Amino acid sequence: MMNFEPTDFAIVLVSLAACVYCFVLNRRLKALQNTKDGLGATIMAMSKSIAAMSSSTQQTRSHVGEMAIRLSSLLEEANRTCERLENLQTSLETTQQNAVDQVTATQTELGIMMRIILDQSKTRIMEMTTLMQRLRDLTDAAGDIPDLTPPLQVKQKAATRRVG
Repeated sequence: MMNFEPTDFAIVLVSLAACVYCFVLNRRLKALQNTKDGLGATIMAMSKSIAAMSSSTQQTRSHVGEMAIRLSSLLEEANRTCERLENLQTSLETTQQNAVDQVTATQTELGIMMRIILDQSKTRIMEMTTLMQRLRDLTDAAGDIPDLTPPLQVKQKAATRRVG
């Protein structure tokens, strides 16, 4: 019979333990590689999530690019509108100042013309007053002179004036 030494038993036991260990590792590895429940399923789910995230990120970048272009055009339009409004405001301020200047000049000219007209009217009134005073004086002087014309001749002169 064969003699077995205790080391032989130890080697067989260690080999058996190694086989059991390999068998357990094999089952665990298969469980991890299983696409339904294991790590493979997790990896596949993560891959799908990454693909969806990449697609979503690409769409978001595309939308952001479109929005940036639109925002840029809106900002340019707003700048042009601001420039037009500033020009319009400057124009209105200039027009307002010109209108104020014209009104002031017209008021000044009107005041001067009114003074001239009032001075001329005053002069004319004084001339008329003087003429009326002279006429009164002449009438008073004529009233002092006796009328030497016979009344019949005065009536005839009046009648000829009416006919003629």
